[in-house]
Amino acid sequence: MMGVWRRAAVLTAGIALLAGCGLLPSSSESSSAPPSPTSTMPLAACPAGDSVTPPDVENLTVNGVPATAFTTPLVVPYQGLEGGDEQRPSVLRLEITTSTSGSPVTFKATGAQLVETLTGTTPATAELTVFSEAGPEKCVAVAYVFSTMVGEGAVRAQGLNEEVVTFPVITVREAARNVDLEVSDAKVDAGDTFDAVVEVTDVFNNPVENASVDLLLPEKGAGTFATGANTFTVLTDTKGRASVAITTRPGRGTSLAVTAKGDLAACRPFENQYACLANQPIPEFAAASGTQKVKVLITEPSVEITQPSAGTAYSTGESFDISGKTTGVKEGTTVSLLLGDSPQGASTIKADGTFAFNNVVAQGKGTGDLGYVVIVTGLKPTSVDVNVKTFSIVSHKVVAPGLKFRVAIGAWKAGTIITLTRDGAPIAETEVTEPGKDLYIVVPQAPGFYQVQVTTSRGIVYGLEVEPVL
Repeated sequence: MMGVWRRAAVLTAGIALLAGCGLLPSSSESSSAPPSPTSTMPLAACPAGDSVTPPDVENLTVNGVPATAFTTPLVVPYQGLEGGDEQRPSVLRLEITTSTSGSPVTFKATGAQLVETLTGTTPATAELTVFSEAGPEKCVAVAYVFSTMVGEGAVRAQGLNEEVVTFPVITVREAARNVDLEVSDAKVDAGDTFDAVVEVTDVFNNPVENASVDLLLPEKGAGTFATGANTFTVLTDTKGRASVAITTRPGRGTSLAVTAKGDLAACRPFENQYACLANQPIPEFAAASGTQKVKVLITEPSVEITQPSAGTAYSTGESFDISGKTTGVKEGTTVSLLLGDSPQGASTIKADGTFAFNNVVAQGKGTGDLGYVVIVTGLKPTSVDVNVKTFSIVSHKVVAPGLKFRVAIGAWKAGTIITLTRDGAPIAETEVTEPGKDLYIVVPQAPGFYQVQVTTSRGIVYGLEVEPVL
């Protein structure tokens, strides 16, 4: 993921900075048991020792405070080793009293790095041996410790015996430098909600708590926050993360850009620390993340009639099926079929977005301006483009041979057999030879109810009944 790569690159650059200042961390660390003291510490200035024999050690202090009483957190050096203050130091001075001068004292760090001096190019290591020096009243060995990793640090100062100090390592809100933006879904249906998730880290990739990040959406765009606004500010948790829900709006476009940017001025006065350039605030730091942007694709809801094909003709009373497919519509959404204003049936959207109405009986347009229409809940009506033609006896008259019936043949094709019945009993048949052209059937005159019908694979299709007045 691009965000992970970028953070790793920033961390590498941060370590590179320390290397440039002579503070490159080392993974070397000793786990050997410390020796025991063998002599009494001097009360004043100490005698000279040698460069091989370790001295007795005591009274380890941290920034002048006894190690046993030291509680101040060590802050990662987001502004360099000299960027801290008394309350939030970025480097600690370790001093331990020794029984002799010129003797080796070894400092061993866990979760931290050590340097002998804050000037020059001395490498930073996890284990450092220095030689004690004589002062006016005592001899001491001095080292400096810093850490780029949040957690707990510890340093052991070892001569013939050892003393230990532990301290918390923290990062602070002002150290926020990089923001990563992700979304829970890269593609959503219009009307759906997704989460925008931000993660804030310092230059060393430590999560930063309580960092504010501004999230922005386009004005009058395809999404809003729960407040209805297009801007929202989040504060990160202990893991450096924060999230907020965004709801998309139908009919506002097929994509939504989400932007995240920090708003704390800590890189330099009046500068956004998320926009720090390379080598700011100190050399070798990689450029900060800057504003982050993610685009979410939005599928607008749509409805398509897949069956019957547009313009298909049916005879009144004939059964047919209607099917369709949708995009951007949730499974289980209700679909209604209407003829004009009259409901004809209901269906639901399946998991694959399809729906169907089976054995719909062809009728005229009914009331209203529309014929058959499909309505998916929340969307505009979709017309079903069919041509329903009348199949029925349209007139009759008495003629010399008997009764002559004029029949509107609907949409029946050539070769279709139309049967005339009286009181339900077949009395005559005729074949469609010219589709769309009325037929005439002449039968002996007799009272009763007359009707035309056609037998199909779905059953018998009946025209309207008529009762001639003889």
